[in-house]
Amino acid sequence: MLRASLVLCCTSLACSFVVPVRPLLAPARIATKQLQPSIATKPTTTLSAEVRTNELTNTRAVTLALACVVAAVVALDRVVMSVAILPMAEVYGFDESTKGLVAASFSAGYGVGILPAGALVAARPPALVLGAGLIAWSAAQAATPAAAALGLAPLFLARACMGAGEAAAIPSLQVVAAQNVGEAERSRFWGVLTACLSLGTIAAYALTPPLIARFGWEAAFYAYGGLGVLVALAWAAVTASDDDVGAAAEPVDWAQLRASRPVWALACAHSASNFLLYFALAWLPTFFSYTFGASATASATASLAPFAAGAASCVVAGATADALAPRLGLTRTRKLVQGVAFLGPALALTALAVLEETGGLTEGVAEGLFVLTFACQAASGSGFGVGAQDIAKRQASAIYGLSTLPAVAAGAASQYATGVILDATHNDFSPVFALAATTQLLGLAAFWRWFEAERVFD
Repeated sequence: MLRASLVLCCTSLACSFVVPVRPLLAPARIATKQLQPSIATKPTTTLSAEVRTNELTNTRAVTLALACVVAAVVALDRVVMSVAILPMAEVYGFDESTKGLVAASFSAGYGVGILPAGALVAARPPALVLGAGLIAWSAAQAATPAAAALGLAPLFLARACMGAGEAAAIPSLQVVAAQNVGEAERSRFWGVLTACLSLGTIAAYALTPPLIARFGWEAAFYAYGGLGVLVALAWAAVTASDDDVGAAAEPVDWAQLRASRPVWALACAHSASNFLLYFALAWLPTFFSYTFGASATASATASLAPFAAGAASCVVAGATADALAPRLGLTRTRKLVQGVAFLGPALALTALAVLEETGGLTEGVAEGLFVLTFACQAASGSGFGVGAQDIAKRQASAIYGLSTLPAVAAGAASQYATGVILDATHNDFSPVFALAATTQLLGLAAFWRWFEAERVFD
């Protein structure tokens, strides 16, 4: 299973470097055709213009490919704590509520930072904001072991700072995508980028246990913090001369955004999705450990398969959405794809709750149901995930920030509530599954009622 998942990682990662180039090739061909009639009269000027066009195309392609790498690092850094918390808890004596607070402290920092990050990206070069955020959260990642040794308050602060740094990531990437990817390829590219988020999660589950086993749990934080700095340097080098990615914009009209029904639809859908996703990122290894007695390594391996399925699903859902949109329209396509992303998990989570309650849940069945859950949930990348780009371009970052604020609160509540429920029920996960299933249905109802995929901003 682990080998197959790693092969899927490599295949999907290769796709992430191929697919983003496609939307940029058509403009390059058009520009070349337009320049051809003037070659006879002004050959030098035409050739220079064509060279500049090709250089810009290549720069954008590399920028989009590196954006996918950044997305993988985002997820990698988020997930390492869910694996490392098991040996950390043994060292420091954390109970389940404390584990939930450790997870929720990251979400709290992310929530505090997401709205300012969205506004900053709308008014400043998104490439610069993303690079600064990557440096900040990588430093906080590397500082986590020292903070934990000092006590709970410093640990909570370090994780909150990391969350605040990561708040710059997705709003920046929303603008980079909106500026550089056409509507016909939007779902496909964002599906690949979302798949890279899953690949980062997979890498964390695959690489962290052996890293901890060989060098100790502290080494995982040091290694991933250092990786983030290296990626930040590469990002700065690639985007330094990209004028489109670095252009500024008009101030954000927050009142207009708050009054928008599509923005509320995105907020509700994002909240429901985060309630499930944040639970999984923080608690899935613990579920396999407590329910089936799996070791930390075996728990991480069991948690890997659902996200591998999610990575593949993102790419398929993106291609499917782009194929359906010309026939059904963007609004109906987004609602259909998001329906799959919510109904599939709701059914699988209900089955998990019933089987856990009745004692009929086996490890194989649990892993299969989680694979189904995240194969469906990953379709959100082509549902609400690109909704901000549908209704805006440069202000997509502000819309994403505004819709993410309640979503982060929902995710943090999920992480903390899971710990409280487990303490109260002696590690019974069935109420957690039932609650998560309910949120999926509520999110679907709101999205279907309010979302319209028409550009109404900038």
